[in-house]
Amino acid sequence: MTQVASPLRKRASSKMKRRMTHSITVPGDGPNVPQLSRRIPVPDVPVWPILSAAAFLEERTSSMPSVLSAGHSVYVTAGRIAIGLALRLAGVAPGDKVLLPAYHCASMVDPLSCVSASPVFYRLNEDLSVDLEDIARKVDASTHVLIAVNYFGFPQDLETLRKFCDDHHLVLIEDCAHSFFGEFAGRPLGSYGDYAIASLTKFFPVKEGGCLISADPEARKLLRRARGPIAGLRQGFSAIEDAVYHDRLATLRPLVQAIQQARRLRPRPKSSPKSQGVDGPADMRSGVSEDFDPRWLEVKASGISMWISRNVSTGRIARRRRDFFGRMLAHFTAHRGCRPLITELPEGVVPYMFPLWVDDLSTVFPVLEDRAAPMQRFGQFLWPGVDENLCRTSVGFSKHLIQLPCHQDLREDELDWVLETVSSVIASSRRRGRPPARA
Repeated sequence: MTQVASPLRKRASSKMKRRMTHSITVPGDGPNVPQLSRRIPVPDVPVWPILSAAAFLEERTSSMPSVLSAGHSVYVTAGRIAIGLALRLAGVAPGDKVLLPAYHCASMVDPLSCVSASPVFYRLNEDLSVDLEDIARKVDASTHVLIAVNYFGFPQDLETLRKFCDDHHLVLIEDCAHSFFGEFAGRPLGSYGDYAIASLTKFFPVKEGGCLISADPEARKLLRRARGPIAGLRQGFSAIEDAVYHDRLATLRPLVQAIQQARRLRPRPKSSPKSQGVDGPADMRSGVSEDFDPRWLEVKASGISMWISRNVSTGRIARRRRDFFGRMLAHFTAHRGCRPLITELPEGVVPYMFPLWVDDLSTVFPVLEDRAAPMQRFGQFLWPGVDENLCRTSVGFSKHLIQLPCHQDLREDELDWVLETVSSVIASSRRRGRPPARA
């Protein structure tokens, strides 16, 4: 099969050196632990939002509410830091149990270490909804908090969850890391939880940032330290550097290259696992992530991250994400060898990414990596003890789901390339019954 030329390579191959990283998301039947392996190209098409002039010039506001409408907001450096703060504010004590979904990433579990709480994982249904019967069986006198996730921007039945938590005297933390914008039953996402957390990097062209939302205006007093101006400049330069690499803000390319040369920077420092869409390599034996440091619980997000997130065009974010998700849904619905996990896009939803179930992902995924396809593997590395006996559905998701970007900063040619590349690799694998030829 003829390989489709990457839009980035056609535009910028002679201008910036190709970035490389290591694969850490190799599917298979071995231990479910992150490991660095072979070198692969960094995706040509941006996985995350990218700075551009259009981000500030198009629709300034959106009719779609955001989590910031749900209460008092505190800007922190990451979503996982916001979870840690929420647990502290909720009064979680050592030995308390926190209910978490079986389909998760390490960043959702790591913050429990800052309050010495114990995770208890609950089942999900095939539509990603919470299995309340399973939760009810696991609630006891030491259970203090329920964390519920609005996966990929699609809300849970939040009214039912709110009532369940009230009836069982549980604190509800609404995890809106995938759902910065949107509403449920006429209320903004984030407004049903006692606390809500959100991520800036998943919806805005910034390199760090998260939010804690609560009814308590005193929560911001927990943040005793601000990031200095040097850290802000580094964050800003990193965002501009990524934009130039992906052929945005092209007029700044000479400046970026001059700074890189002056500072003896490579086009990108040696990539961390997070750059490939995994929320940090956890030591699964000890249950402690190398990425989580409780000292960040007192630190505010950088000023540049807050400024960008407050000034970009939110109407553009909502409109383009919905449009791109709809196009991807139409494209993959009839495709053999894969299926969209979510088959409808209701009003009031602003998607985070497009979740795609791939039948033969262990064969397909390495080929897509080699072809620099933009993907995430949320939930591939599940916490020790989360197996098919606990939640068969979540284990299936961990082995068969990829998420493709549908963010607002994709270009039309980039989206077309992603659709054609993913489709051709899956089709080739099905026809031949063996791994398709790698690039």
